[in-house]
Amino acid sequence: MSDEELLNGLRKLVLTFDEKGVEKGIQDAFEKGLSAQEILNELSRGMEAVGKKFEAGEFFLPELVWSAEIMKSALKILQTHMVNSGAAIGRKIILASPRGDIHDIGKNIVGSLLESNGFEVHDLGVDVAPEEIVRKAEEVNADVIGLSALLSHAVSSMAETIILLNEKTIKAKVIIGGAAATPQAAATIGADAYASDAWEGVKIIRGWI
Repeated sequence: MSDEELLNGLRKLVLTFDEKGVEKGIQDAFEKGLSAQEILNELSRGMEAVGKKFEAGEFFLPELVWSAEIMKSALKILQTHMVNSGAAIGRKIILASPRGDIHDIGKNIVGSLLESNGFEVHDLGVDVAPEEIVRKAEEVNADVIGLSALLSHAVSSMAETIILLNEKTIKAKVIIGGAAATPQAAATIGADAYASDAWEGVKIIRGWI
């Protein structure tokens, strides 16, 4: 089997949710002398294909989450090789449901998808005060801050968070989502982007990074 066939096979294994097949494919790729970065790139293309099928209504949320879990398992295998080779694993992302909101399902799905794409995710949980989000952003030198709100009154906490980030001149980009968020709200409070669902959020963040 050629290197190209092996890599194409990895992408197809992600699309068919074959976790054991992905693990074996990674080992086979290493034995062929392929780099961890080459393998990760092809697995990411598989995730991209899953995302396109999700957007087209061919796959649904369970498939999206399932593929993310497979990718997370694959990253555990790849991570040591990537560190040893000097390749970058990913950038730092902070996620939180802002003060006044205790819902976290959407945020947790986004976190899983981001981790499966190699990002270092710092999930602060729910009902998180703006000051705590800003403190963590400074501590880890965050690249992106993702805020998710189901309840409309939590949008004011998002706005307060962005004001504090600006006061501290923190350069992390801010993306908001959840049922309470809208493109208009993002523009009003000064967020860098709005995402209508988890996969769109991941695509936007990947585009930034």
